[in-house]
Amino acid sequence: MHRGVREFVRWIDAHRDGAGVDVNAPAGSADVVALEHQLGVPLPADLRFVLTRFNGGVIPSGELLPAAVGPGSIEAELRSLADAFETDFLDPELLLPFHRTTEGSLLCFDRSAGPVSDTWPVVDFYEETHEVRIVYRTFDGWCRNCISEWNAPDFEEEFSLDKYLRQGKRHVDIEPDISTAHATVAHALRRAGRPEAAMGAYLRAARCVPPLPWCDWEALKLAVLLGRPNEAIEAAQRLSARAPSDRWRVRETTPGRVADVIARLVAARADNKAWARILDALVEQATDEEDHAQAHAVRRALLHDEPTPAPRHFREASILELHPDPQLQWDQARQAYIDGTLRDDDMLLDPSLSALFRDHAPRELLEIRRDF
Repeated sequence: MHRGVREFVRWIDAHRDGAGVDVNAPAGSADVVALEHQLGVPLPADLRFVLTRFNGGVIPSGELLPAAVGPGSIEAELRSLADAFETDFLDPELLLPFHRTTEGSLLCFDRSAGPVSDTWPVVDFYEETHEVRIVYRTFDGWCRNCISEWNAPDFEEEFSLDKYLRQGKRHVDIEPDISTAHATVAHALRRAGRPEAAMGAYLRAARCVPPLPWCDWEALKLAVLLGRPNEAIEAAQRLSARAPSDRWRVRETTPGRVADVIARLVAARADNKAWARILDALVEQATDEEDHAQAHAVRRALLHDEPTPAPRHFREASILELHPDPQLQWDQARQAYIDGTLRDDDMLLDPSLSALFRDHAPRELLEIRRDF
């Protein structure tokens, strides 16, 4: 067995009578074999080992599903997943659930990743949205992360921004090739008022395989607001990579909106050749005529020294009321940013806010700490 799995089992054994731990008796070999027979494939060896030590139960991170029959079992949750995805229970690529988290999502093995069960990565499945994202490279990685959290000095502390950041960093230390871990760090750093560090973490998340596809969009916005053209080009090159139209949905943006954002750097004539290639890709992938026209206009501004087009605001009305007093306007902007109503997208895409940044840099807002 992998070291993390052995440590996981030892920790549970040592805390069986403690708060947050209420595990079942070991699964019999017949229970495990019956489940494998239903699946048509062997269980991952590490999961099989854990089930033969305790057949599911409550642990500090949620509930480990048992190899049993009835509600709350691996089989029952698997059948629910089959219904959710409108596929057969015996579909060999259907997610294989093994843990219900305290947030309510399901941790599952991604069986579509390959035929060998011991190489299946662990994904998080959200039943309401059907969102699936890889969160651990291996079951052993999940076990090691559990132990890291349960043994951490801040484990019993109230949830806070600083704790959230430490959790992300602990995950990165264990699995540095997992995009979700870097994205957690990036989110925390962003709220902590450390935009450069957040941008770097988003870029590291986007370099992982597979990446969270929206991390480059977040990195691009920060890079443009901070005036960091090299980082902006890196993010924009991946973000504009040709892909099916549905890919833009998970990127959480559109080709035209990306063009709107990079127009800020194009106006500074930063690395024209690189931006020209990016804009060519955006023009080709425009989702509608308006998107196409905007990306094309930004490209013409770059290559033919034409005026840079104004960005198209993504809201029907500005998030801020206009004030004749610049200080009152700035105070309103600060409070809106703290409240979360003024976002990076507004700072980049709302033309009415241009006056706001004549006397102030966007960095002044980005460096405000916003605790949970």
